[in-house]
Amino acid sequence: MKEQSSTIVGIDWSADSHTCYDLQADKTFKITDSVEGYEKLLKNCSEAVFVIEEANNRIGDYLLINNREVYVLPPCRSKEARKYHFSSGAKSDNLDAKAIALTFRDHPSYCRRITYSELKATMIKLVTAYNIVSKMHSQQCNRLYSILLRYSPDYLHIMEKQYKSDRSLKILSLCPTVTELKKISNEKLKKMLNKDNHRMTSSLRKKLDKLRSKGIFWGDTSCEAKLILFLVNIILSLREELEALRKEMLRILESSPYRIILSIPGVGAVVGSYIVKAYLTHDFRSYQEMQKYAGTVPFLFQSGKKSIMSMRKKCDNKLRTMIHIAAFASLKNCGWAKNYYKRKRNEGKTYGHALRALGNILLKIAFSVLSNMKEYDESLFLNAKGIKTTQLNDTTFSETSSYPEYSQDAHLSLAATKDVIDNLIVT
Repeated sequence: MKEQSSTIVGIDWSADSHTCYDLQADKTFKITDSVEGYEKLLKNCSEAVFVIEEANNRIGDYLLINNREVYVLPPCRSKEARKYHFSSGAKSDNLDAKAIALTFRDHPSYCRRITYSELKATMIKLVTAYNIVSKMHSQQCNRLYSILLRYSPDYLHIMEKQYKSDRSLKILSLCPTVTELKKISNEKLKKMLNKDNHRMTSSLRKKLDKLRSKGIFWGDTSCEAKLILFLVNIILSLREELEALRKEMLRILESSPYRIILSIPGVGAVVGSYIVKAYLTHDFRSYQEMQKYAGTVPFLFQSGKKSIMSMRKKCDNKLRTMIHIAAFASLKNCGWAKNYYKRKRNEGKTYGHALRALGNILLKIAFSVLSNMKEYDESLFLNAKGIKTTQLNDTTFSETSSYPEYSQDAHLSLAATKDVIDNLIVT
């Protein structure tokens, strides 16, 4: 960090223009969101420390690429700063920029320094893309469910709401309504499914026969069929894009020093990318800070004699979901994780609470691995916990031979549910 005597420039950014406040000169000026505007800022404040309200913005990227010292102020701190420095509570771009600069001068620990690297920039883009595509996937799955519930409830009831698997989507693409299903025999449908490596099981045969016999005929269903087929094709294309993103994440991780994150139980390409992205974009001074950011530790509210422990809301919810998936995946190939989960369940904790507790440990391990840049060593971890490794020799498996249906890179819609987890054998 530069000395406090150097120039501090607070920046309140927006889509079209940015308001800048030079603390040393005590003046406010605006620049456009363009290369010309950025060059004007660098020319006027060549040796300044730049402080920006935390968000994804081009001006921060430009400053970092040009080797400038950049700090970010969390939005919640920015709001507090405005109230602290301006008692009137007035809000304007000029006051916000000034409040950001004053906060860095008075409380530099509130701000976080950010740096630029090609790996970090790539990770941010991949994680952002995965968030967008996975959200679109969930939305389209919900739309498909509502359409089936409205026009083909028999399908949902007889198929036991199994409509999101690849095999179910393939069946819907071939016969989106009962009308089309009655025109195709099981043998013909089996051949079509085999082309995409889907099995026609005996239970599926029974369900399809039951659907043909008990499904209600509603007359002309061509419009419903087109709508269902349209949604199914969108979902399948989104899954292909998710798989492409997963492969790209794996390629980037394996070609970087941070491939060590893949040595942690339950952590694969997607989960590992989320963890590495959080680690690279935040200056975590301890594993507790990383756990708070991910929301795996509860929030304690105290007022007088009242004390309430609740789930943390101000956190990275996407990362918390990924840690939840990693904790579930670790139950299949990690002995101490299974035993820990079982102990928490025996203590009366809910399945979600037990998984969050397990995920909290995995995140602590991840912080240690990334801080020391050493691969996860299970024997070292167990010895530190006072657990004899000879008791768990049969619980360590290669990550490449784990079970795909419980993969840590499964989509969010396939994440652990209460019924699935309760049926796991944890011994």
